[in-house]
Amino acid sequence: MQQTRASKTAALDAARPGVDGRSGPLVAWMLVAIAVVTGLAWWDEQREADASLSDLEVEQSILASSLAGSLHAHLTALQRDAVLAGEHGPSAVKDRYTPVVVRQAGDPRTHAADPSRMLLTFPIEQDRVVDFGVRADDLIDARRIVHPGELLLLVEAPHETVLHAVDGRVLATRELVSAIDRGDSTLRLTHSQSAAIGLPPRTSVAGIAHLDAGDLGRWTVVSVASARRERDREKRAEWRLVLSLLLASGLVLAFGGAALRKQRKEFELERELAVAEVQRQLDEDLARAERAATMGTFAMGIAHEVSTPLGVIVGRAEQLLARVREDDRAERATQAILKQADRIQHIIRRFLDMARGGPPSLERTDPASIVRGATTWVEHRFAKAKVALTTDVPATMPAIQCDRDLLEHAIVNLLLNACEACGPGGHVEVAARSDAEQVAFVVTDDGAGIRPEDAARATEPFFTTKERGRGTGLGLAIAVEIVKSHRGELTIAPGSSKGTRARIEIPIARGAPDAPTS
Repeated sequence: MQQTRASKTAALDAARPGVDGRSGPLVAWMLVAIAVVTGLAWWDEQREADASLSDLEVEQSILASSLAGSLHAHLTALQRDAVLAGEHGPSAVKDRYTPVVVRQAGDPRTHAADPSRMLLTFPIEQDRVVDFGVRADDLIDARRIVHPGELLLLVEAPHETVLHAVDGRVLATRELVSAIDRGDSTLRLTHSQSAAIGLPPRTSVAGIAHLDAGDLGRWTVVSVASARRERDREKRAEWRLVLSLLLASGLVLAFGGAALRKQRKEFELERELAVAEVQRQLDEDLARAERAATMGTFAMGIAHEVSTPLGVIVGRAEQLLARVREDDRAERATQAILKQADRIQHIIRRFLDMARGGPPSLERTDPASIVRGATTWVEHRFAKAKVALTTDVPATMPAIQCDRDLLEHAIVNLLLNACEACGPGGHVEVAARSDAEQVAFVVTDDGAGIRPEDAARATEPFFTTKERGRGTGLGLAIAVEIVKSHRGELTIAPGSSKGTRARIEIPIARGAPDAPTS
């Protein structure tokens, strides 16, 4: 027994680091482990920093593409103003552009006295052109997104080698011009390159989008954002990492020896907790990203899934049409099915075009015909709900430029919401009004009404005040996007006495005569 006890004591002494010199190699391994962990943490921090810059590149590329769509809309408006100037003289638009010159096509080109203005030439007839002097902020809507010292928006006009900033500066940055010429979509700028364009001397990221404007040439929109905030967060994270590693190393070396195993378990537990917290945060970030992606692709997914059964419906209806030629009533019903299916297919294509960033297909349209078309689609719903539907449209109204099917769809959404808000015996009115600038479509009902706080959120995607299972919260959100694509505005507000009032405002077609409502 004494021998056994002695052997156990010897084994414990052999396993215990201390005076026998075994603690030296163990401490060395601890230092090596600390160095490895530090290196891996540093590498991971650098990888995260690069991922953060990559995310910023994607954001700026998306922003530049969005602003390119705004630029296209403004160029279209400029073409209309050029026609207006050609017909009525420069004074008709001189309050918006400087200079404004109507000249013969062969005359010398106008020179803009202000170097911050781009000189654009619009042909209006075979032998006449109009010169407009415009600034960059006249071509893109940047007032709400430009942050001085953090975000810079630039426009490059065709046949120019300089970039015009929305703040009035003219830049000839070689790196940006070269990236544009190469057709790059993103570019990272160094500290000195960022300082040269007026941003903080930190890394900056540029998103580049190109726009083919037809006769007006090839335009480029550049969005340059400073990565100062991201870099500052990374620096703070690096310092926190360094301090944490130093503290952990000091604790490990201080306790050492007999408490080493206990300390290692404690550190492992802390590391597991830290990893679990990081994983939880990553899961939350991933969930937010997935929700954002779902909102962006929801409409496109539905449109894609509906296309297949809709094609089957059309095919079956066409087969049925060939068999019911002798039955007038059945033939008319089949024709109605085909007509409605064709309308759905057309609307789906327009929605897909909008989801991909395409502009609406605009044509000159009489507002009264839009009201008639929208009410035709919903008359049966109102009759079934026993809700009265009336219209109030003046005898003559100015024409508007719009995608008729999409705008009708937006008004139909408002009418269906108003119908659902009313009980049997309720009343809904759709009216059209106009002034010198715009045409307004107003839908009012005498239903339960809407609270001001709900009205402020009514156009948010997936927001609904309806019972679960009765609404998706997408109808008004889609209507808002349709109206925005027409450079208009949709507002929802409580009615003057009761009910709800929805108003769509669309700019009138410039130079459009009043159209009779037939």
